[in-house]
Amino acid sequence: MPEITVTVHHASGSSMSDNNPGSQGNSPYGQQNQPQYGQNAGSYGQQNPSPYGQQGQSPYGQQGGNNYPGQQGYQGQPAENPGRTLGIVGFILAILIAPVGLIISIVAFVKSRKAGMGNGFALAGIIIGVLFTIGLILIIGLVAAAAPLIQEVATACEGVASGETVTVQGQTITCP
Repeated sequence: MPEITVTVHHASGSSMSDNNPGSQGNSPYGQQNQPQYGQNAGSYGQQNPSPYGQQGQSPYGQQGGNNYPGQQGYQGQPAENPGRTLGIVGFILAILIAPVGLIISIVAFVKSRKAGMGNGFALAGIIIGVLFTIGLILIIGLVAAAAPLIQEVATACEGVASGETVTVQGQTITCP
């Protein structure tokens, strides 16, 4: 029957084998000559050499002695969204002066995206600006298309009393 060997690794880095219970082997993790549990590993407050190179330097790239690995200091307030104020201005102008508000909202949205942030006011300004700009273009187009007809009605009503009817292009129209 084949011989089975079981090895148990302890947190201290020692190993114990069923075949040789008294032996202490090297840890497979490269920690050699580490103090065993219960042995004096140095008193609290004494500085032991750092296994990472210079004293006080952690493997996580942080300098200083009192930080725990992975700990980051308090950074203060989160970064301000660079397009937030411009997004609010663009939103308001999109309602009042649609094309100008549309352009400003687009600029604010791009600034916010470059900073990795969202900007709801800029997005709303873009949507409202597009809709209102399209509406403005349609109104201007309708007025431009109706201008010759309006001019013809004005010419036909010239010299006619208010409330009288005239015929323009086969339509009966009451003069203003």
